[in-house]
Amino acid sequence: MIYHSFKNGYTFLLSTLFVGAIAIAVTGTMLMMSWLTLRNGQILEQSGRAYEMAATCAEHGLLELFEDNVYIGNEDLAIGDGTCSILTVGGSGNESRTLCTEGVSGGTTRRLEIIIEKILPTIEIFAWQEVEMFSSCEY
Repeated sequence: MIYHSFKNGYTFLLSTLFVGAIAIAVTGTMLMMSWLTLRNGQILEQSGRAYEMAATCAEHGLLELFEDNVYIGNEDLAIGDGTCSILTVGGSGNESRTLCTEGVSGGTTRRLEIIIEKILPTIEIFAWQEVEMFSSCEY
């Protein structure tokens, strides 16, 4: 009879350990998923800010080109908690110009490359695209 109650206690102890291990694994998994979700949200927010900064620099560069078609670029702007850069503007005169901008927020960088058909009397854009590496501009 004593042997039988010892066996019941042993089964209860193993069951408790097994359920506890599962609970710890589930809790750890949920904590890890929460942390990853938070980190992904921060990365997406920084990426959006970096794109907005690159677009802001692009608009600034287009305005400068419209006002003075000999504008050469090479300008850095600080906007809030990030920065954007206008690289050297390619081409010369009123037609076939290239404007490249780069926005940085946190550890995220986004780049825009704009190919301009003509500047005056109105700006005509041939292509406005986000690129991983610039093909028509120099760093």
